[in-house]
Amino acid sequence: MSGSIIPISDEQAKLGQEILKTLRGLGSFIEKALGSTPEDLIAYFGGDRLRVRRAENLVRLLEETRRRLADWNVDKPTPASLSVAIPILRNAADEDREELVDLWARLFANAMDPKLRSVRYSFIEAVKAMDPPDVLVMVELYKRNLAIVRRNSINNPQETTIHDLAAAIHRRPDDVEASLRHLSSMGFFDHLTLGHNDWSVNVSNRELMRACYPEIAQ
Repeated sequence: MSGSIIPISDEQAKLGQEILKTLRGLGSFIEKALGSTPEDLIAYFGGDRLRVRRAENLVRLLEETRRRLADWNVDKPTPASLSVAIPILRNAADEDREELVDLWARLFANAMDPKLRSVRYSFIEAVKAMDPPDVLVMVELYKRNLAIVRRNSINNPQETTIHDLAAAIHRRPDDVEASLRHLSSMGFFDHLTLGHNDWSVNVSNRELMRACYPEIAQ
């Protein structure tokens, strides 16, 4: 990660110190998450290279993760494996788009939940490559237990169309199709026909969603 993304003014530096104080205020949670201290986390990201926005993003991730654990009734979280935690933190530090922040926090919470701990490294690689519409598409399909997206007509209650899906997530149909194509290239959809006029949710898709949304029983 480059340390020269954002020039720091005196005012930003002061804000940065306040944010780092907030990180230290999350010390007990960081210890639960990593078996480490806020200073260790700050040192890992390279003290002087830890810019204001990255610090803000880390605080937001940790707070979102703590909320997720509370929502899932996880009373005794355990430290996440560093092989999972470090890539999540590294990528979340540069992410401020709401949909992706939520997904990173859910993955991190999963990694700390002793009853789950089902985060695959491939999930982390996939989320790194996602855009917000991709997340919206996957989550909407999972929440509604939909299995197939078709270009036009549908045949059963577990199917939807691109236009219906676009309306549900408040995006343009072309935006939705672009996400379907992107997610398909990453292995999250299969095609049922040679013309590629449909997208079928596959096991990789379902497993990522189960890892991130354990509260939705499927």
